[in-house]
Amino acid sequence: MCGELFMKRKRVLYAEDDPANRKLLQIKLERVGIGCDVVEDGRSAMKMFEDCEYDALILDQYMPEMDGEEVAATIRCSHPDIPLIAVTSDDSLKSDLFGAGFDEVLVKPLRGNEIVDLIKSHL
Repeated sequence: MCGELFMKRKRVLYAEDDPANRKLLQIKLERVGIGCDVVEDGRSAMKMFEDCEYDALILDQYMPEMDGEEVAATIRCSHPDIPLIAVTSDDSLKSDLFGAGFDEVLVKPLRGNEIVDLIKSHL
């Protein structure tokens, strides 16, 4: 119970241009007591990050406006300790994403609770 109460206070931002992926992860996180705001592009992610306080960010690599790499590099300059998790469909970009400041890189399709467990480990 204490763990659940602790997790209820945590909030993540998930930026992903695919609506089904956004909703699926949001539901998974909320089921374990983690608040999850979702946006569909990088520019919206930057705006939400500036306006709200988050404990971690999950960013899709390929998004309109700004891609995940651009968002991560910008955020990492002012918030070096916030956990940043990349989600990509291109396995060959892992080193680029780590170079942009991501702590973790997951390759789609995401199965099971892998991403939920990973997020919890960073919170």
